[in-house]
Amino acid sequence: MEKKNRIVLFWTLTILGFLAHSLADALPAFWGDNIVAQEGPAPVGMMAFMVCLTYLIPVVGILLLVYGGKTARIINAVLACFMALFTLLHMSELLEAFNPVQLLIMPMMFVLALLMAIDSVQICKQ
Repeated sequence: MEKKNRIVLFWTLTILGFLAHSLADALPAFWGDNIVAQEGPAPVGMMAFMVCLTYLIPVVGILLLVYGGKTARIINAVLACFMALFTLLHMSELLEAFNPVQLLIMPMMFVLALLMAIDSVQICKQ
């Protein structure tokens, strides 16, 4: 598979991984469990950050790769490396609050983000 197509696939799987990550936390509601956060409503800044992280950055990465030139590929590589670092740090939260359902999702998201970062850096060197 061509590297560009593979990176687009990795970005798409990143979006789907974040959807699965959120859905896994909401699934207990279907069995009548209370899933309401105990801390109260989330700050608007945190929600905006999560929207940027889970949707905007991957979409921008895809658009840069598909329509951009050399500079766009470099920006895409920076975004991919940021995503790999974020998923690693987010996955480390499993050490603090173990969640077996997230244990199935987060390591795979990190592996995909790492492969995406590697391919993105390699495509910059071409």
